[in-house]
Amino acid sequence: GANPMQESRDVAAAMLKELGQKLQAAMAEGGALNAIGVCHTQAPAIAARISFEENITITRIGTRVRNPVLGVPNDWQALALKEFEDGLAKGQKPADMEFVQAVKAGAGSRMELRYAKPIVTQPMCLSCHGSGDDILPQVKAKLDELYPNDKATGYKVGELRGAVVVSRFIGYSNN
Repeated sequence: GANPMQESRDVAAAMLKELGQKLQAAMAEGGALNAIGVCHTQAPAIAARISFEENITITRIGTRVRNPVLGVPNDWQALALKEFEDGLAKGQKPADMEFVQAVKAGAGSRMELRYAKPIVTQPMCLSCHGSGDDILPQVKAKLDELYPNDKATGYKVGELRGAVVVSRFIGYSNN
């Protein structure tokens, strides 16, 4: 089969691209209020669909979490976020950054291949993830309704927002 590392890279890129396109379309159609639905319902659905199609696990995590059910990083994902923050601080370009780890998974000879790609705050993100005047009152009201524990505001353009993380098992496989 293809290189598992490259497959993880391709899948993460596909997820980011699809999400970005859907967000831009939703913003153009009905502004930030309309775009909330993309992150709230469509993004998890896209992740679930790709996970099923590719037989991997893909999800989004945040540096500051909006949805505590989905977005909380585990240990290796927190490590990836830390590496990305350090890289950005050193002036590395987000497009060049990725996190890769292969670890023995449980009994037997299976390895878990872990991959992460940073999500960096873009100008369009500020209307839901910015601070103060960036977020319209009706948008703020909707966010408060959907995410009572929201911590994911106060971001600036270029700041690390989170990551797309991909996990898959390699080793003895059934194909």
